[in-house]
Amino acid sequence: MRRFLVFLLLGPLIGFAVFAVRDMLGGKIYGGAVGLLVGLPFAYVFGLPIVLVMWFEDWLLERKMGLWPKLLTSAVTGYVAVIALLVVATSRPLSLREILTFGIVGAIPAVVCSWLARGKSPTAQS
Repeated sequence: MRRFLVFLLLGPLIGFAVFAVRDMLGGKIYGGAVGLLVGLPFAYVFGLPIVLVMWFEDWLLERKMGLWPKLLTSAVTGYVAVIALLVVATSRPLSLREILTFGIVGAIPAVVCSWLARGKSPTAQS
């Protein structure tokens, strides 16, 4: 249950923060501070399917591999899930650079949530 709550509550929030930083570094911010406040609920709406995919992958691999390989697979899963949602939901043509850089919006929250939700490893138990 802890794993699910970490992904559900923190995943979209971290993803939105990464999205905002990505846009700021790219020189564009929509709506300023008001846009950030209004955008946060949308981060949870659009982030929910992605977070569920990341949580399911993390839950499946919980006891099957060590921490670092699991963090790597979580990053790849989050990266691919966000790009898939972007490609399906967008209404305008996107450049390859836009698509590839948008993947970090899923990769970073996946790694952070997977790391925070980690349990005791089976090898650490006596």
